Amino acid sequence: MKKILALVMAIVMMMAIAVPAFAATLNDAAKAGDTTVIVDGTTGIGDGTWSVSIPATVNLTWGNNGSDEYSITSQLATGKRVKVTLAKSVDLTSAANEVIPFEATDATDGISDDEVVTDEAHAFNITVDAAEWLDVPYDVYEGQISFTAEVVNA
Repeated sequence: MKKILALVMAIVMMMAIAVPAFAATLNDAAKAGDTTVIVDGTTGIGDGTWSVSIPATVNLTWGNNGSDEYSITSQLATGKRVKVTLAKSVDLTSAANEVIPFEATDATDGISDDEVVTDEAHAFNITVDAAEWLDVPYDVYEGQISFTAEVVNA
């Protein structure tokens, strides 16, 4: 085991010695030179970082539609965007199991404007058909909207 470790260390040391061979040369007359600085944003981070902040609750008043917004914050690789889709997952339902159907739609395309955004607001709407309000008792109703976020190509 010690011999294998010694061999691996020897190979690592030889590779480290070879690195200066690629260094830029200094212009002797001007005592100056240029070097290129490269930030490798493609190794180990994937598409980048992002988050979507969604409201915990959206309140509607009886007989009305509603709207709210979610926000996107991202720092992604070039050509990438955050895409958010939303859909109704549970209709508005009372404790007595009365149901009011509704639609949840994104007022925007759900895609971030750029690779790097900070708290970019996206509006969504909740729509209940007017006739649906007339068919159920006046009560407290709760429903759910599901949000799904992913990184896509621009």
